[in-house]
Amino acid sequence: MTSELKSLIEQIGAKSRQLHQSLVTERERVRSMTDEINRLNTEISDFKNQKKAMEEELQSLRSELSQTREQVQVQAVSTNGVEIDVLVKEIDFCIQQLKIANE
Repeated sequence: MTSELKSLIEQIGAKSRQLHQSLVTERERVRSMTDEINRLNTEISDFKNQKKAMEEELQSLRSELSQTREQVQVQAVSTNGVEIDVLVKEIDFCIQQLKIANE
C-alpha cells in the first residue's frame, strides 16, 4: 500500500508541476497578447488622428477651391476661356489626388 501511495503522490506532484508550467506559459501568452492589443490600440489612435488631420486639410482645400472657383467665375468675363479650363482641370486634379490620399 505504501508504494501505491508513493506512486500516487508522485503522479499528483508531476501533474501539479505540469499545471504550474501551463499556467506560467498561459500568463506569458496573455501578457504578450495584452502588449499587442495596447500597441494596436495606439496605432488605431494614430490613424484616427491622421484621418482627422486629413479631413481638416480636405475641408480647408475645399474652401480654397470654392473661393478660387468664385474668383475664376468673376474673372471669366475678362479672361480667356482656355485659361479658365486649364485652372479648373488643375483644381479638379488636386481634389482627386486628395480623395485618393484620404481613402
